[in-house]
Amino acid sequence: MKKSMAMLMASLLAFGIGTSAFAAQAAPEAHTPSTNQDIAKMYRVPHELTVNLNNGQAKLDGQAKSLDKPILKEGRVYVPLRTLRATGAAKSVTWIPASKQVKMVMDSELRPPFQELIFQVGSDKVYSADGHAIQDVKIPQPFITSGVTYVPIRALTYLGISPETANQQVSLKWSNKVIEVLQPKWDTEKENTTFTVLYQKDLYTPQIMTPLDGGAWSGGNDGASIVQKDISLDGRIYNRMQFTLDLRPGPNPLMLTAVSVGDQYLTAFRKVADDSTTPVRIFEEGKNYIAFDKPATGYVRIPQGKAIEASGRILAKNDKFDQLTFSIQQYNEKAANSFDFFDEINQVKVPIKDQAFKGTLNIQDKGYYLITVYSPHYIPTTEHGPSSTSWAEFVVEVY
Repeated sequence: MKKSMAMLMASLLAFGIGTSAFAAQAAPEAHTPSTNQDIAKMYRVPHELTVNLNNGQAKLDGQAKSLDKPILKEGRVYVPLRTLRATGAAKSVTWIPASKQVKMVMDSELRPPFQELIFQVGSDKVYSADGHAIQDVKIPQPFITSGVTYVPIRALTYLGISPETANQQVSLKWSNKVIEVLQPKWDTEKENTTFTVLYQKDLYTPQIMTPLDGGAWSGGNDGASIVQKDISLDGRIYNRMQFTLDLRPGPNPLMLTAVSVGDQYLTAFRKVADDSTTPVRIFEEGKNYIAFDKPATGYVRIPQGKAIEASGRILAKNDKFDQLTFSIQQYNEKAANSFDFFDEINQVKVPIKDQAFKGTLNIQDKGYYLITVYSPHYIPTTEHGPSSTSWAEFVVEVY
């Protein structure tokens, strides 16, 4: 279920669709992580390589550069693949002698249709990173001359390069899409945070994603608003978009992204001065089903080695209500994999008896933990039998 949710969110993001579960209906008093509230700016860095087919003179972004000359063959222009490495558009170009293939890995900031591709000398097919031929794609065959591998320039479109040929001159254009983080972390004592993002006007609008349990992300730009347009800065024209997000206690990882742009991770840290002001968060699905006696608040601070009591009442009778599942997820600020900011380290099954539940949660290590409370398996599905859903959550700090 968790993997399916993660894939669904990724699909929504890819098409620029999102629902921001954390967007406030009305913007409260703004928390300012910096003087102007801008936590990041998103922009393009355009590049152009021009090469004269007659004399081989090349210029990269207007500066002369020594490169292998393209070749005109049977009315088609071919360029050396290592040219892309020399310009910085490609991260690496690797020759595979056994199969006469060249593996291209492009700079991730280009956001190309394929970041990795394999071309094979003498083959009209293009291969993905896993070695499979890309369906319905055929190109004029790459060839080798004087130890240099050449490919038709039209094939470069799959790598995020826009080629043109006119008046005996070859032009290759591409751009890096950059997210420059201005404020990676900030603190607030408020239940929400307001911040802004500058984005170059011709880019897609920014989106803010927040992590759900199990590695899924949810969000978008619903509830956000463009608060300023046509801002002239560093030779570009920007718009400024404002976001307001509700925060859990403790660390709140955020993903800043946009369609056709990469992503960067930020952290808003909510400090809680008075635990009693923060109730256990009951999701919409759980409001008619569960009430907590313990913990009494949605932010629990305990010393290392002390157990957490979990008890309460089930508000509706159902023969399928047999047990709750408490998912204990540890916050990992230095997660190498972005899906692991909250890594599930344990599940505790708490039985339901006489419409009540009572159990104990044990956490050994210091740190911050997100506890998600899953319902019994009572929701009918056609394929896998009854399923559960998240009813509630609270945060634990072990010190």
